[in-house]
Amino acid sequence: MKKFTTIQATNLLAVLITAAALLAGGCSKELALTPQSTYNTEDFYKTVNDFRQALFGAYGGLRSVHGFDYPMMMESLSDNTNTLQNTTNNPLARFGFTAGDDRILGVWAAYWTVINRTNTILDQIDGGDFPNELVRTIMRGETRFIRGYCYFQLGWIFGGMPIIDRRMSTEETATIRRSTQAETFAFAAADLLAAAEVLPEQQGGDNLGRVTKFAAKAILARLYLYMRNYESAKPLLEEILAYDGLRPYETFGDCFVNTRDNGSEHVFQIQYTSGLNSQGNPLVYSLVPENLRSELFPQGGRSTWVAVSNDLYGAYDTSDMRRDFTIQKGYSSSNDVVDSLTLLYIKYAHGAVPANKEDNDVNLSIVRITDVQLMYAEVLNELGYVADGEAFARLNAVRHRAGIDSLSSSDLPDQGTFREAVFRERRLEFAGEALRWFDIVRQGPEKATEIMDAFLAQPEEGAGQFSFEPHYLLMPIPASELRTNPALTPNPDY
Repeated sequence: MKKFTTIQATNLLAVLITAAALLAGGCSKELALTPQSTYNTEDFYKTVNDFRQALFGAYGGLRSVHGFDYPMMMESLSDNTNTLQNTTNNPLARFGFTAGDDRILGVWAAYWTVINRTNTILDQIDGGDFPNELVRTIMRGETRFIRGYCYFQLGWIFGGMPIIDRRMSTEETATIRRSTQAETFAFAAADLLAAAEVLPEQQGGDNLGRVTKFAAKAILARLYLYMRNYESAKPLLEEILAYDGLRPYETFGDCFVNTRDNGSEHVFQIQYTSGLNSQGNPLVYSLVPENLRSELFPQGGRSTWVAVSNDLYGAYDTSDMRRDFTIQKGYSSSNDVVDSLTLLYIKYAHGAVPANKEDNDVNLSIVRITDVQLMYAEVLNELGYVADGEAFARLNAVRHRAGIDSLSSSDLPDQGTFREAVFRERRLEFAGEALRWFDIVRQGPEKATEIMDAFLAQPEEGAGQFSFEPHYLLMPIPASELRTNPALTPNPDY
């Protein structure tokens, strides 16, 4: 069987009480235990097993949000999804959302719940009874990784966050104002750096699937790319690429089947297990319509799903083996109606079919080694374009696995054209993996507007019925949080 890969802001925000209950779960593919809410007291975490269960609860919170709300929201916002179809079944598409949208609140609450759990652990771990200091140190590193990752996610999605690094009362948390986005990223980076210093290069046995130093360095490098701090990202990426234990699979499709989870392709995955209580991956069936019936989806999908854009489908070369593994064109419904045009994500549906359609055991990769390769190609180019240099080699390695031709300096004669090629390759390689919106946002307001305006002008995207505004690059702070916490301020133009 596959295994699991600074505040207790108890009531940090009013929603956290509900969110904590909804997000209960573990991080091991075998161990599903998590602390009950009544355990979050000063004297609960005493033994190493207490802390292990608490840490599994933090991992489990990541599993919950990444199994549905977060990837659905990210894909819906980007040019990877069809505007006209998705505005019917998904209000997040084409910026029809408001500060009162439940899905936005769900993502916000989920990450804050995990931060709450990590702060509870960090506040008590020095006083815990551990068999040796190495176990304590590694567990502390895992906890700081998770907290740093959550702050990074909140920071790029919503902007500056309240910096809460210990347990506080409800009254105290309501006095903590939002820091800037740069300050939020600095806090996240400090956690990720601390984690990278103490985590092992690999986790095996009962710890398989838990975070490693390379996971911490990869997320930190992603944070640096968002900040355009290429000098700091470069050595992190070089260290990951130099590690023999992380290498791309020979076949693209192997990256998304349950039998190849936690292998050399995967730097960091969210872990899922079928057959347990709420441990499965529901995303597989959340990307296709409810009335779909096929060998891949014998039980259909959801009423709210994500239709793929013609623009994404057309961006693939016809010889690119990633296209037909990632996207299916057309489908037959449960009442035998044939739709020959709708494009569906099928990327995660090539493994075993579970008895319960929302109980799939395929993991969700947050960072794959090809992501590291393309980040490194981007960094090298931004630090100085070199015709047919190493950046080209890294880019072409990803293209080679996809079965498409290499690019040379005659195709990409300068830094700007190479930059465009990297972002184009990232879109094709990571379609459906919740990275496209991140890549659009981090290119800045001017470029993001250019991308989305060109996309929305297409006939199949409404031909100008929908418009993009730069303030959409940050999600609104949920309205219920603004009412609950007077120290919070809304994002501009919401």
